[in-house]
Amino acid sequence: MLNFLKIESLGARIIAINLIGLILLGTGFLFVDKSQNNLIEARKEALILQANLIAFSFTLNAQSVNQEVNNNIDNLFLTQNWTSTKIARTQIFNENLQKIFDSRDFQEETLNEDNKESFFSSLIKNFQTLFDRDAPVIPKEGYSIDDIKKSFTGITTAREYKLDNGGITVHVSIPLERNNLKKEVLLLSTNEGDIGRIIIEERQRFLRAFLIALSVSLFLSISLSGTIARPLNKLAKAAEGVSDAGVGEIPSMDNRKDEIGGLAKSVRRMTGALQERVKSVEAFAADVAHELKNPLTSLQSAIETLQISNEEKERKQLTKIAFKDLKRLDRLISDIASSSRLEVELAKGQFEKIDIRDVLESVVEVTRTNISKKLDIDVRLNIPRNEINVLGIGDRIAQVFYNLVDNALSFSKSGSSIEINAWTTKREAIIEVKDQGPGIPKENLGKIFERFYTYRPEEKSFGNNSGLGLSICKQIIKSLNGTIIATNRAEGGATFTIMLPLQN
Repeated sequence: MLNFLKIESLGARIIAINLIGLILLGTGFLFVDKSQNNLIEARKEALILQANLIAFSFTLNAQSVNQEVNNNIDNLFLTQNWTSTKIARTQIFNENLQKIFDSRDFQEETLNEDNKESFFSSLIKNFQTLFDRDAPVIPKEGYSIDDIKKSFTGITTAREYKLDNGGITVHVSIPLERNNLKKEVLLLSTNEGDIGRIIIEERQRFLRAFLIALSVSLFLSISLSGTIARPLNKLAKAAEGVSDAGVGEIPSMDNRKDEIGGLAKSVRRMTGALQERVKSVEAFAADVAHELKNPLTSLQSAIETLQISNEEKERKQLTKIAFKDLKRLDRLISDIASSSRLEVELAKGQFEKIDIRDVLESVVEVTRTNISKKLDIDVRLNIPRNEINVLGIGDRIAQVFYNLVDNALSFSKSGSSIEINAWTTKREAIIEVKDQGPGIPKENLGKIFERFYTYRPEEKSFGNNSGLGLSICKQIIKSLNGTIIATNRAEGGATFTIMLPLQN
């Protein structure tokens, strides 16, 4: 694993990856850069062409075989004002390998007083040995005797040599014949530093462009790091505050439409849900303690009185009260355990498509068999022929209707009826459970779904209900993205209406 991938900071990692990628790209470009090779090959071709032109000019301007060789050559170059002598150094050698002409003898020496190198020039030279083309070092004479000897045999040679200062020079030697009498060799060579200067200028331009690209990449990386890492750090600190203290708020990033904005919204929702869950657990614990305390207090009082009572009738009454309180405690503990398990089951359960009609038929069949006949209460079911599919957990949906029917039975008188109706709209399934009981007092309509809330008319026995049945119904329906409401019927009795989204 690369070291920069071990950087803990996401922002620093973004910057490192972007810069390292750009640096590797620039370095690779220098390694595969063909400009020096192309320039050298182009210079070779140009020098060969110039050498052939010079050789052809010698043939045309040869005046006499008896004319002095040196004078002929000097006059030729001076009168024709050869451009080649300005672009390349021109040298001619005789059969004895003696230099009989050198264009440098006719050029005025210019002193370069400004020896200061620019920043880019010095920087390029430091990398020269890494990226320069490999070539043999030029002999101390300034030319290769072997190349000149080959040219005397009629071979044209074109080679590059490395100078002492690291630069490259190109030498082209070509056989030179005048009137087929004298054999000589023409040697053209690029001026010292000419190719190197062009290469350095090219690489300077590349380096400038590279530094500009590097600066832009650094700026964009820092900006990108700020738009990614900084909001994430902000979210992390806020989440830590909520984790440690249990309170706090995740910063709003509604103006962001990207993934981080979506993450912030999700974290806000999650934090809000967790805080609501914590409040719910705290309230539930307080309610449980309160509800358990009442029967425990009654049980304690009954047992204490039972110990000091001497009347048999009173002792039987106190014993009956104690058993009733124990039964109430058992029901409370069972319903509390069921309510606690329900929350986990709804969070982790696998939802599936459920036909409400099948659930209602099962609930009505069980109710008619076990309870309604004994109480002489008629349970009527009105459902459509078409399927009513919703998404949920079958047992928990059935539990909702069991609780609603059981609640209706507890308020219904003998000879009355309970009506269950179901139908659909374009988007929802609607189920109603109606009874003919006393109805719900208006002041209690907003409380009946609260935990441990119980309301019973005076003629109904107190303590037979835990007050969790309707609360569990609301909890299950809410997990299904549905709604449950309670109203009173105009002709008397209560109506519980459930609305669930259809699953088509």
